[in-house]
Amino acid sequence: MSLLIENIMKSTFTRSLSHFGHFRVSGKDAAALLHHLTTNDINSLQPYQSCEAVLVTGKARCLDILTILRLETDFLVITSPNRRDMFAPHANGFIVFRQDVKIEDITGQIYSIGVFGAEARDMVSAYLSPKTLPEKTQIAQIQINDAPVDVLRTERLPGGGFQFLTPSTETAQQIQADVKLPQCDNQTYNILRVEAGMPVAGLEISEAHNPWEANLDDMISLHKGCYNGQEIIARLNTYEKVKQHLKGLKLSGPVPSNAETALQSGGKTAGEITSVVHSPRFGNIALAYIKKNYEQTGTVLKVLFAGEELEAEVVDLPFHEESTFKKQKEV
Repeated sequence: MSLLIENIMKSTFTRSLSHFGHFRVSGKDAAALLHHLTTNDINSLQPYQSCEAVLVTGKARCLDILTILRLETDFLVITSPNRRDMFAPHANGFIVFRQDVKIEDITGQIYSIGVFGAEARDMVSAYLSPKTLPEKTQIAQIQINDAPVDVLRTERLPGGGFQFLTPSTETAQQIQADVKLPQCDNQTYNILRVEAGMPVAGLEISEAHNPWEANLDDMISLHKGCYNGQEIIARLNTYEKVKQHLKGLKLSGPVPSNAETALQSGGKTAGEITSVVHSPRFGNIALAYIKKNYEQTGTVLKVLFAGEELEAEVVDLPFHEESTFKKQKEV
């Protein structure tokens, strides 16, 4: 087990996010294109504001979660690492005749560092005073070693955090040295993001699900007008047609992360498990899409895999100290 996990409850971490896809989207129609492709209100962003949005299909299915920064003259779009190859071809397919839009893959030219955990705010305050810390949509501009650095808040880290972006590798290294925080390894990161109920592309984020099901409500604008998938997203909300939601499961025992599982109640399919980890705090836990009839907190389901059977209790996200299987069963 990772040494970092032993102090997982009290730790604050850094994590390199430079492997995420980074794209410059420029031209007078750049905002219109990004507005059409995603669920959030891109047209309302002012220079040096940012938001997170869901990239969706015309049928309102999830393709990716994007971080979109409006800079002085263009946009920076940050994709998930495993969606980098998809973004530009997908976006270019929506550029209509005579639209002025250029999409450039600048991954490798931008160095990105995330800071998250219990003391993330204090660590970022080493560069920004409490009064100048960026709020939800703001981008703070600072200089470190004479290099420009953009600082923003992000929900694409477990529990939320801050993201530093700079074109200078030396400055990125300096930030890592200055904050004096452990770098979060992959095992620890996956545990933390499951505890936080944070969906990721390829597991919880896929064309099998819509943004409402993935609990991405904060990334959806219901007032932005027409965009790809808008009618379906609005109808699902207005008529309460969302049939399932991403929930937490507290498992009565371990399930291999690569196991094919069935989630049932009374012999009927109750949902689909997407991620499984062993948490030092909460034991064996999982993220799963649970059908509406079974999603009430405290509902006990069955997990079937490889000829074995376990119990799974539905809990709210994020996981918290009261949501342990043992405590719930003893009540």
